[in-house]
Amino acid sequence: MAEATVLVVDDDAGFRAYARAVLEGEQFRVVEGASGADAVEVALRERPDAILLDWRMPGQSGIAACRNLRAETALAGVRIAVITGLDDERDRTLARHAGADAFFIKDPDPDALTGQVRRLLAAGNTRVAP
Repeated sequence: MAEATVLVVDDDAGFRAYARAVLEGEQFRVVEGASGADAVEVALRERPDAILLDWRMPGQSGIAACRNLRAETALAGVRIAVITGLDDERDRTLARHAGADAFFIKDPDPDALTGQVRRLLAAGNTRVAP
């Protein structure tokens, strides 16, 4: 089975490196963006199966980026999760209204990240790495 591509968009280079290491270790292909503004550009170029968007980024938040991604018809089947360090019901509601398929809490446990990504992809009937 072909590996899935995951776009990780976060202004925190440490989280991007962590996510890359964890997900590539599970045979996912990982591409990165450092800002909300990068999200659409990288997604259109790389055509990921899933996108992880940090909630809070300078310039353009993950919520604004999610709206912009959902406006791109070429990305209609992409699964999107907003990720954050805080768990707030109001934030979950905003993410859903922006078009996010899921809302993840950043977790330092590699198994938690991998599980979240696998569930996100499975929910969209997208290619999932073995």
